[in-house]
Amino acid sequence: MGSNPTVATYSKKLKLYSIEEAESLIPELKPILKDIRDKGKEYTKCLIDSAQLVINFRNNPYDTEGVLDRTIKTRKELRELFNNLEKYGVILRDIDKGGVDFPAEVDGEEVMLCWRAFEESKISYWHTKDETCTMRKPLKR
Repeated sequence: MGSNPTVATYSKKLKLYSIEEAESLIPELKPILKDIRDKGKEYTKCLIDSAQLVINFRNNPYDTEGVLDRTIKTRKELRELFNNLEKYGVILRDIDKGGVDFPAEVDGEEVMLCWRAFEESKISYWHTKDETCTMRKPLKR
């Protein structure tokens, strides 16, 4: 679960948040982001265990520990968490840091309010829609 931010392209129009609206969601989003991070780590372990199962197939062709079922179950749980987050209209940029972008409008320009759930208590940065989180700038309040 790397920390490589990417710029996503969305075809549907996302809700534009004010800073106050975005910050009011922090208490709701933080536990969802923590669950996604934790479940993502669990899913990574499942994938490693699945790969090991394939490697050892000649010696033991049976999934006696239920690795494949656990992998499928964990993937489904992770998908449900992503679907829950999607309802807010925010963009997840970094699972490890809880990096989220809130679409917003500043001085007539559509931008992204940038927040890292596991590092920051409030939204203090922004970047343009075409920039990554590594190019974020401090918000002027």
